[in-house]
Amino acid sequence: MRPFVTMFVILILTSIACGGGVVTTPAPVISTDADVPLIATSALSSPTEESVTPTLTPSPANVIFVNTLEQEVYPFVQNGKCSFAEAIMAANTAKQFDSCNAGVLGESVIELMTGEYVFTQVDESPPVYEWLISVTDVGTALPPIAYPMTIHGNDATLTRAENAEPLRFFELMVNSTLTMDNITIQNGDVAKDWGGAIYSMNSSITLDNTRFINNNSDNGGAIYFTFGRLDIANSEFVNNTSTGNGGALYIDSSRSLIQSTRFEGNESDGNGGGLYAYFATLVITDNFFIKNRVTENANGNWGGGMFTNRVNITITESQFYQNESPAYGGAVGVINPVLAGIDPETENMIQQIQDAPVVSDMLTSIPGFQATLEAHPSGIYSNFKEDIQIHNNCFANNATTNPADPNWTSGIHASAAVADGNYWGNPSGPSGRGPGSGDSVGKNKIIFAPFLTDAPDFCDPSFSEIE
Repeated sequence: MRPFVTMFVILILTSIACGGGVVTTPAPVISTDADVPLIATSALSSPTEESVTPTLTPSPANVIFVNTLEQEVYPFVQNGKCSFAEAIMAANTAKQFDSCNAGVLGESVIELMTGEYVFTQVDESPPVYEWLISVTDVGTALPPIAYPMTIHGNDATLTRAENAEPLRFFELMVNSTLTMDNITIQNGDVAKDWGGAIYSMNSSITLDNTRFINNNSDNGGAIYFTFGRLDIANSEFVNNTSTGNGGALYIDSSRSLIQSTRFEGNESDGNGGGLYAYFATLVITDNFFIKNRVTENANGNWGGGMFTNRVNITITESQFYQNESPAYGGAVGVINPVLAGIDPETENMIQQIQDAPVVSDMLTSIPGFQATLEAHPSGIYSNFKEDIQIHNNCFANNATTNPADPNWTSGIHASAAVADGNYWGNPSGPSGRGPGSGDSVGKNKIIFAPFLTDAPDFCDPSFSEIE
């Protein structure tokens, strides 16, 4: 119920954002000094030439340099430093905070200094707009991302202190965009709230070389992402946990491309030890899933490596080793009601709104509402189809732990999947419905032949054979 309710909230905000409105910005503490980082340049001179006085060239206006590892919370103290929180506020408002550059609205680039940023308390900064409200229960260590911005981590680490109150690190607000690279985010914990490190609704995120370690929440141990576009490359999700679904990553009503990324040792008490996706379009290529697990601590039964429901998914050139779940799909579990010939519960969001007169009258009175809904960046409201394509992957030593019928779907359990051209840990092919002794395929409509009799070159030889 929560995703449907929060969808209404975010669509209202989206329509207001698109249609304009009164914009009020917080009253930042603005430095009276033009303390903008300068880059020194000089011309080379020979002994016979007159020396040239060095010139000072201002850094680009959109670049904001963070020069302290200390956490600062609003109201910020004038101390001549540019903290991470002040840098985000500057990027959100195009105003100078302490020694931070003002940035350029929608184009700001934040450069972090290398080191460990330790966070002990939640952010207290006022909203950039009066209508820009958080929908989370647990606070965030840094000001919400309200405008498109890029964060270059420069190998920095963001850490929630061991004795700190529950907090995540980032929340993305409606229509914002975050591009982030070369950063480690660890120990975020929001207890029963969602998104241990990042919570995003109706926004876009691009991550490169980003590591999520030991984060925890109810859904999406590291990231909870709904209504938007999520691209992840060259990254890692390690030892993240959830008491609900998606030990590392929860994707809902979105499009996502995940490539060259490692999911290791993530756990969920619900479904999807590494990744959980619902009503999404996913492309997963060149990824590594190892030792992810659905525990037996709650009602989770599906998808030790990943579990997806109502998806259009393509999985290629990826590796699945030693993942496990209690009952279905030790590596991969997929439920697609339409492909399985089941009449699913109506999930057409537009129809749901039209069938609720009070909500419909309220929302359709906002100019541009229908166009906003149909043109949503996730693309889920139009041209969506269920399809499962799983090819040229390696599966080995995955497991289901139900003592009554162990390992009958250790590799894949899916409702109507085209999963030919994979290696199953043994040249004889998959077990279960298959003819061999490799990882098993489930008893539903899975096309597994022809299968590979040799592991592709990209598969790790130390993991890709059945022990």
